[in-house]
Amino acid sequence: MVDAPEADGLTNNRYTSMSFNKNEKTRITETSSEPEQYDLSFAYSFNWERPEEQIREALKVLLCNKEENGGNTEPKRAEVMTKTRNKEEDLRKQAIKENAALEAARIRWLLAINPNTPPPVLDHLTRNAPTPLLERIGEHPRAHSTTLARLAVHSDSQVRASVAENLNASMKTIWNLVRDPSPDVRLRLAESYTVPIAILRVLAEDENPYVASRAQTTLLRLMREVTDLKTA
Repeated sequence: MVDAPEADGLTNNRYTSMSFNKNEKTRITETSSEPEQYDLSFAYSFNWERPEEQIREALKVLLCNKEENGGNTEPKRAEVMTKTRNKEEDLRKQAIKENAALEAARIRWLLAINPNTPPPVLDHLTRNAPTPLLERIGEHPRAHSTTLARLAVHSDSQVRASVAENLNASMKTIWNLVRDPSPDVRLRLAESYTVPIAILRVLAEDENPYVASRAQTTLLRLMREVTDLKTA
């Protein structure tokens, strides 16, 4: 342990200033308008091999750090705090926006599955709607024929298939579905007991064996029911 010599006045005064060469004094003057004093008592708790030189170097490190920080850390701290607050505010707004979008999607779904929703509302719901919602609208008993005609040419085959058994679909829409490139759409028509017999007969000769077989089964059942009604 090295004790500060009393002759230098270091032990009698807690705060002291140290002598620097000309360049060091210039650098201190540039970074601060007033000389700044430091509590040097901690420096004498170390085992310095060369006390005078090493304590001087310690102060130079302290001063260099002060220069790098612009002589004042408060502006940077305030800048960081401002950025943090802005980020938190952005996250809060994003969360509110996402919650609002989820609530809107939930309401749209409830309207699409409600049997009392009027045709104009159903038509409005088709705008930029996801596939599952469009399927529910295609099956809705109150969907307008114009809405169904638009859904019948949708790019997704499941949406087109949802129109197949809707009683509100026009004959033009149904005939378009008979020629649909997707066998799933044609199979949905072949399963329907509400489409005209003429359509089932066309499907009974479909190139897809599953579609043809299903249409034939539906035709036989309908013919049997008609026969039963006549003999009742």
